[in-house]
Amino acid sequence: MPRNFNPKEIEIGLRLPTIIAPLNSFFIRMSFFIDYIYSPLLKTFKLIGRFTRLRRMNFMPENDVRRLKEVLIELEDGGKLATDIYLPKEIYNKKGKEATILVRLPYWKNRLSILGYFLASKGYVVVIQDIRGCAGSSDYGTNSLYFYERKDGLDTLRWISERFWYNGKIGMWGLSYLGITQLAVSWSNESLLTCLNPIHSSFSNVFWHPGGLYPVGLSGAVYLIMLSTATMKNLSTMDFDQWDEEGLYKKLFFNPSSSFYNEPLSSKRPKLSDLATVQSPKYLIKMMNSVYKTEVDVSKKDQGSFLKLIKKIFYERDLFQNYDLSPYAFGLNYELDSPMLFIGGWYDMFIEHMMRDVKLIKEAAPTFFKDKFKMIIGPWSHINMEKLFIKPLKYTNLKDDFAFFKNILPFWWYDSCLKGKESDLSKIPLIQAFILNKNIWRAFNNWPPSSAEIKLYLHSNGKSNSLLGDGMLSKIVPEEELPDIFQFDPSDPVMTRGGRNLFLLSGAQDQTNIEKRDDVLVYTSKTLEQGLEVIGEIKLILYASTSVEDTDFMVKLVDVYPGNKKAVNIVDSGVRTRYLNGDLNDPKLITPNDIYKYEIVIGTTAIYFPKDHKIRLEISSSNFPRFDVNSNLAGKVTEGNYMIASQKVYHDTEHQSHLILPVFREDDKD
Repeated sequence: MPRNFNPKEIEIGLRLPTIIAPLNSFFIRMSFFIDYIYSPLLKTFKLIGRFTRLRRMNFMPENDVRRLKEVLIELEDGGKLATDIYLPKEIYNKKGKEATILVRLPYWKNRLSILGYFLASKGYVVVIQDIRGCAGSSDYGTNSLYFYERKDGLDTLRWISERFWYNGKIGMWGLSYLGITQLAVSWSNESLLTCLNPIHSSFSNVFWHPGGLYPVGLSGAVYLIMLSTATMKNLSTMDFDQWDEEGLYKKLFFNPSSSFYNEPLSSKRPKLSDLATVQSPKYLIKMMNSVYKTEVDVSKKDQGSFLKLIKKIFYERDLFQNYDLSPYAFGLNYELDSPMLFIGGWYDMFIEHMMRDVKLIKEAAPTFFKDKFKMIIGPWSHINMEKLFIKPLKYTNLKDDFAFFKNILPFWWYDSCLKGKESDLSKIPLIQAFILNKNIWRAFNNWPPSSAEIKLYLHSNGKSNSLLGDGMLSKIVPEEELPDIFQFDPSDPVMTRGGRNLFLLSGAQDQTNIEKRDDVLVYTSKTLEQGLEVIGEIKLILYASTSVEDTDFMVKLVDVYPGNKKAVNIVDSGVRTRYLNGDLNDPKLITPNDIYKYEIVIGTTAIYFPKDHKIRLEISSSNFPRFDVNSNLAGKVTEGNYMIASQKVYHDTEHQSHLILPVFREDDKD
């Protein structure tokens, strides 16, 4: 079936509905009025909070608050960090002492003034700070591209320890980048940090992919964030076109040819691993300036070099993300001591990296992992943001959405760690995970939980293309079967719809239209006669060949509702064939038309497939703009900028392609 790529089918998740878009500016400016309206709001909430049920929710302000005049914390190199301080009024008046909650962010601290007032009303001193070179700090330095987050964070902790209110206890809070700033100071921190609560963030590099794929959509989103926070002292619009007047993000989101991958094996592209051996942020910046011919000076206001640098890294993608730790975690030694509450979401782009962190912490710091580490994993996407902007499928409900907001402000955690209330953390399960489709939470004291592997083998008569094909999944081992064949045209990639994204449409979405394409192989189980609960890492053993020397294979696990009403994405991933051996530093081209075995980790999840549902596997060669698109040229320069590849998937006696599901049973619970 002939097709033409239509960029209008790619949906942005973070966008106000047309009907209220004109109110964009009003909503943004509302935060400036918090200083004026907080006092009457507090009185109103105190009145409402008299209701017993609302008091139990612990979401009512309790104390009057004093916000101090902005402070500029001067750093050793001359840079300054714009910082706001919120104190319970009694602490301010009596010059008393109290525990501190620190929040460090690039996203305009004034937007979080309501959070400062709210946390301070619960009895904490709250310090909210714009990081180096961003928002309120943009006149006094340049964004360090993560490299100074550890140094600046430790300097801020030391500064707090010298204030009159300091009582020896500091906690940190925040999600996304606000979680990154916590992780950067989570080890060897001079015992200045009492506890932390990183939400939707990880030590592991979110741009690193074990199969060598590059998350081009995420790259576009991070470019927008870096650009806007460096150039706007105050947020004035949520219009991406105004953030990025060159429109570079549009090319990454909507133009597959801008993301064509055609790297030669002998590539001289700078590698993140070369930077990871350097501990000094000062020399890291020098290295970046030398490599990219920029003049970034983090101690002074940016004169354009930083914008040039982020264009090279995030738009041109001129940095090979071959190192598994993020720059703010360079030097991580796992000498972790401060209690940590990790919070993630099954549809968050950080979750796979967070689960990798769980494994590494368990191996490198087993005592800490057992005694001081806790994790909550909900049904959420990144910050659950798109729930505010689009009508989602009924995959979660309002109760679960409220649980998100309740979980990201875990007062029980701070009351325990900072105020000594109910301080026995050993009574709290190691991991609490939401089970998709079952809408329940399960508690585990080990991860991954015990499970029994079930293998579902791929079957067809050689015609599994699209929903109309004959692809099947079953426990029966295949015998002699014809391979399935599809043509991969890089100029017309399979489009991303939902999943683990940032700014793009995220979460659980119907894949039916995608599955109508003939370049998507579809394998579906029979209707389930009883429910199946899957918790852990989903894998695929795939036998495939291609007509070219380098290409991609993409896979997606899908939940099919009764009557084929909808087919909802669960997890997806893939592999670039040159990285078949799993070593990103040792790429090898493959021999066209030879059959290779690929072991693909599709992802980690917790989902219940109810009775009458079906389990489905999609196989294709693209997932744009979640990932870049392979040109199929294997690094060669040709007249055209891509080549159509003929792909074959095998499922026979010698090539038993199969899906591996970790099936959880109640009586096996850890």
